[in-house]
Amino acid sequence: MNNSNLNRDKVGPILLSEQEIKAASEEYMTPLYLYNLNKIEHQYAKLRNCLPPNFKILYTLKANSNLTICEKLAQLGCGADISSIGELKAALKTGFSAPQIVFTGPGKTNLELATAIETGIGIIVVESVNEARRLNNLAQKYGKKQNVLIRINPLYRTNQSCEIRERAGSCGSNDTNGGETRLKIQTIASSSSKFGLDEEKAIEEITAIESLDNLNLKGIHIFTESNVLDYKQLLASWENTISIANRINDQGHHISLLDFGGGVGIPYNSIDSEFDMESFGKELQRIFENNPYTYHCIVEIGRYMVGEAGCYMTEVVDIKESLGQKFIILDGGVHQLLRLSMKPASKYIELLGKNGNYTQKVTLGGKLPTPLDIMVEDVMVPENIEIGDRLVIYNCGAYGFNHSLTNFALHNYPAEVAYSDGKMQLIRETGKIEDFFLNQKLPFAKNLEKELLTSI
Repeated sequence: MNNSNLNRDKVGPILLSEQEIKAASEEYMTPLYLYNLNKIEHQYAKLRNCLPPNFKILYTLKANSNLTICEKLAQLGCGADISSIGELKAALKTGFSAPQIVFTGPGKTNLELATAIETGIGIIVVESVNEARRLNNLAQKYGKKQNVLIRINPLYRTNQSCEIRERAGSCGSNDTNGGETRLKIQTIASSSSKFGLDEEKAIEEITAIESLDNLNLKGIHIFTESNVLDYKQLLASWENTISIANRINDQGHHISLLDFGGGVGIPYNSIDSEFDMESFGKELQRIFENNPYTYHCIVEIGRYMVGEAGCYMTEVVDIKESLGQKFIILDGGVHQLLRLSMKPASKYIELLGKNGNYTQKVTLGGKLPTPLDIMVEDVMVPENIEIGDRLVIYNCGAYGFNHSLTNFALHNYPAEVAYSDGKMQLIRETGKIEDFFLNQKLPFAKNLEKELLTSI
């Protein structure tokens, strides 16, 4: 890896200079996503070097499915975690091999399952016995025996469990108490979930799945944590997964593969410490060395791999006040960067060319005709902010472009640009108005759609 690109005078976690970020905004205009591929390579190397050797790293395409980013991670040696036929095709087109692909997620249709079997992907994670039976019937039809994992909804959760935090409205932020780690693991008796099957029914349903002739049950998948910065919290969750697997083996059901999902976090401000990957890896290694069973392991990583590598740039188009509250109106909005309960993450910002004191409290609003289009409230900006200034929001490489309300008000999609070894390259053009009319039919006017597309 070319580390020279990671050691110069840099701005923010994206590890690019202000001059490089500014140059991208001037050449490709705003709104704009900018990704540093060298940062992605750096993150992957840290993961690979710190995790025990029995781990396979999968890139989670739902974090960011841009083809250039996917290709980069395939070249680095990742497998792929996909949840749709679209993501499956993106993975295959960008160099991920079918045997290194894992299909996760609830609600898989027969078409999706059949496509996965035909493609020859390595593993399908089944979410219920009903899904397993449908998959078995399809595998029998195609004359194949499909490797599967079964997803389990564990009884014990940590405070960083995504479903717990989503209910509390804070998924994606980190919960600390005076800088001290809170209770690492707790019992949530009423933590029902649309994912997987309940732990207390695991043996019964594993037995049912093992009876299906065209499925080969390899292990379990447990994924509950989201964006954890305290490595001890995540370690507690993963250790619980290992304990569940051990109990399953103790009862005579041989499983050898564990999918821990993800959960490794990134800081969304300049104060929080980063996840201690080195200590996490050492502790994991110690656990496996003392465990009575040997396991191959999978980790599905999206945010940690690409989140800090991306930023979103937008321009100030208006400044106004309402009842004493100052609003900064941007040429972007939640149609391009939607964070919902992660709104505090958007406070990790910088105003290009104005690095003075950030002493003015404002609300950042987008250009959509809805009061929902508030990117972040109570954020500090310099007093001399002006119309035409460009704002950088950091850590938007994951769950940015992919998660946004892209069709709201039919504003164009933002361009995406990649930096690598000193060079900038456009990897997705700014959207065109015509894009919104693709595949629409106007049966009452035969040629209207054609005329509409050619006239714009």
